[in-house]
Amino acid sequence: MSAAAATDGSTAPGAPLRIAVSGAQGRMGAAVCRALEDCDDLALVARLDSGSDAAAEFSRTAPDVLVDFTIAAASRRLGPLAASLGIAPVIGTSGLTDDDQRALRDACRQGEVGGLVVPNFSVGAVLQMRFAEEAARWLACDEVREVHHTGKRDSPSGTARATARRVARAADSRLGGSAATGDGREDAAIVIPILSERRDGLVARQDVHFSAPGEWLQLVHQVDDRSAYLPGVLLAVRRVGQLDGLHLGLEAVLGRP
Repeated sequence: MSAAAATDGSTAPGAPLRIAVSGAQGRMGAAVCRALEDCDDLALVARLDSGSDAAAEFSRTAPDVLVDFTIAAASRRLGPLAASLGIAPVIGTSGLTDDDQRALRDACRQGEVGGLVVPNFSVGAVLQMRFAEEAARWLACDEVREVHHTGKRDSPSGTARATARRVARAADSRLGGSAATGDGREDAAIVIPILSERRDGLVARQDVHFSAPGEWLQLVHQVDDRSAYLPGVLLAVRRVGQLDGLHLGLEAVLGRP
C-alpha cells in the first residue's frame, strides 16, 4: 500500500485522492491518465482494461474514485462493483440504460458514496443543454443533430439523448402534455427528432435547431480536441465525494466549491 493510504486502506487526511481509471488504454482513458499524472492533489493508482481483475485491483490499490471510460457491457459491471465497495464512480461511458442507472444508484446507496453518470464532460456541452432547455420554453425544437468520429459506438450519443430529454421536458411545460425524445419512445405528445452521423476527422459536434414563425435559432457546440473534456473529468473526480448518491450530468458538481 502506498504512503498516500491510511492503514485501514482509506486515504489519509491531506493526501491526494486515489483514482482508478477503467478503459485506460482507450483514447479518453489514456488522456485522463495523463491529466491525472499532472495533478498534485490526485494520484493515479490503478489502470484497468479488459483483462484486468477489477475486484483484485480495487483491493490492492484502495482507490477513492473510479473513472470509467469503457463500453456499456463493462461499465454496468464495474460501476456497481466500485460503488458497493465504497469507491465513488464517475462514469463517462455511453449506452447505459435506465435499469443500469438504477443498479448503480442502489450500489451507491449500499456503499454510501456519491456517484456521477456524465453524458458529456465538456462544460460547453453542459451550457448548450442548459441554453437549449431555456429556448424550448419559448420556441419549437425541430431537431437535435449530432456528428461524432467513426469510433463512436453508440448512436444517438448519450449527449444527444440527454439534450432531447431536457428539451422535451421544457417543451412539455410550455405546451402541456407528455414529453418524449426521439430515441424509440414515440408514444407521447412531444417528440424531439435526433439525427446522428459518424464522420472521419471530427471529434464531436451537436446542433440544436429551434424555430418560430419568421425566425429560427441554432445552438452549436463543437469539440475539436479531447482535451476539452479533461477539465470536466477532473472537476467530477474532485467533487464526486461531496455528493449524496448517484447524480446524472456534470451540472451536479458545477458551482460547488
